[in-house]
Amino acid sequence: MKPFRVFLWVSLLLLVAGLRPAHAYLDPGSGSMILQLVLGGVAGLLVVLKLLWQRLLVMFGVRKDPPPDIGGSEANTPRDTP
Repeated sequence: MKPFRVFLWVSLLLLVAGLRPAHAYLDPGSGSMILQLVLGGVAGLLVVLKLLWQRLLVMFGVRKDPPPDIGGSEANTPRDTP
């Protein structure tokens, strides 16, 4: 664990030592892009957590595994055959 800490401290020192003023401008479009990025990441994380939670419930036997969908929804609809 010690080599990792040394690497972390050296990286942090090099990062701080190399900082310079950026003279950059963030317009409102950049702010909305950052907001969309954050909200999209949160939404994706929630979907992944939901899927993992369902797998855990199936693994521990709280819920049954859903039956496989064979042939899609068209296979279960009656057809009019002349």
